[in-house]
Amino acid sequence: MDYRNLHQMNLYDVFGDSPWTQEDFFLKDRAYMKKICPKQNREMLRWVEDVCDEEEYDGSCMYDEYPDVTAMERMADKAYNRAGRPEPEDWSRALLMSLLYDEICYRRNRRREFKQRLYPR
Repeated sequence: MDYRNLHQMNLYDVFGDSPWTQEDFFLKDRAYMKKICPKQNREMLRWVEDVCDEEEYDGSCMYDEYPDVTAMERMADKAYNRAGRPEPEDWSRALLMSLLYDEICYRRNRRREFKQRLYPR
């Protein structure tokens, strides 16, 4: 290693991969997994994402430390109604709830990482 040109080196060359490239891999993986899901799941996921988009604001119940179960069920009801109440009800509702919880976890994590980059400790 030539230490005379150390000031010209990129720190990621010295210390390894950038955390942003790891995030890019995660986002590409997530997009690919969404793409290979069955058609019915993709449609339900679209309704779940729409409901989460509406609830994505400061002070939303999605970002509470311990989200309220009633509020989560209300969000699931919105998505279920928008999906046209698919049959069988118990199975499709369970799938919709799991998709909703996964989407909420993803958005909470994304927001947490954004705030950590914006306001480092």
